[in-house]
Amino acid sequence: MMNRSLRIACFLVCSVSAAATAGCALSIDDNSITAETLVRYEGTNERARVDYLPTQSVRIVSENGDVEVVTGDVSEVEVSFSPFTMRKKDEREVAVEEIENDLKLAAIIDGDVVISTRRVSGGWGGLGADIQVVLPAAFDGGLRVEQDNGGVEINLDGAPSRGTTVVSDNGSIDVVGARGVIDVATDNGHVFVDLDAWSASDGAISSGNGAIELAVPAGVDGTMTAQTLNGDVVEQGIPSTWATAGEGSATSYTMGDGDGGLLELFTENGDITIAVK
Repeated sequence: MMNRSLRIACFLVCSVSAAATAGCALSIDDNSITAETLVRYEGTNERARVDYLPTQSVRIVSENGDVEVVTGDVSEVEVSFSPFTMRKKDEREVAVEEIENDLKLAAIIDGDVVISTRRVSGGWGGLGADIQVVLPAAFDGGLRVEQDNGGVEINLDGAPSRGTTVVSDNGSIDVVGARGVIDVATDNGHVFVDLDAWSASDGAISSGNGAIELAVPAGVDGTMTAQTLNGDVVEQGIPSTWATAGEGSATSYTMGDGDGGLLELFTENGDITIAVK
């Protein structure tokens, strides 16, 4: 195993919200609750390269930490892990031990290319790793990201991918340059999706708590529904040739002949913005 030397990041965060419990430690006694600020200890980056074959899909599994995916002038899948843990200021030795022993990083071929970070059983919830992935510019497989906690940013930059799936328990999602089947969902966070092409297959974009923004080309052919339980559907540059039904918080669209796939947009809380490029 590579030595994961530590440094302390230069920011401190403390919050009592459910989404940011890794930012502070709560001490509770009979008379009071005390919040102690946690420090982000960062380990040494670890890098890996995995052979890539045409049409091969890529799956990324993250327990805690941000995920970034881009395309580049590479022939393999290039991966960088940036391990970290959130601990009190006087817990450096614990942080070193956790990052060294309790965090498992992997980039392997198991049919697909599988990239993962996971904690050992019973590991501290503030332990994780940011993941940066560079795909070949000609990437033509499917991309799947399974995220427990952290943001997801994907820029496929015109790659002929077969589809993009992101499933997140907590964190915002940005997807740019998507093609093929789209299935993007977060329980908590904002979602932005920029489509390069409309899919012939059905798809969905959803958030349990957060706004949705969708950018689409003007000449698409298919159908779409948009519904928010607490917010509005906002249209920007919708062509007059699109047939619409409904208004306000629930609207449906038929684009072109409507022969392509159905894309369903849904959020419980937040506006849905549909912009035509």
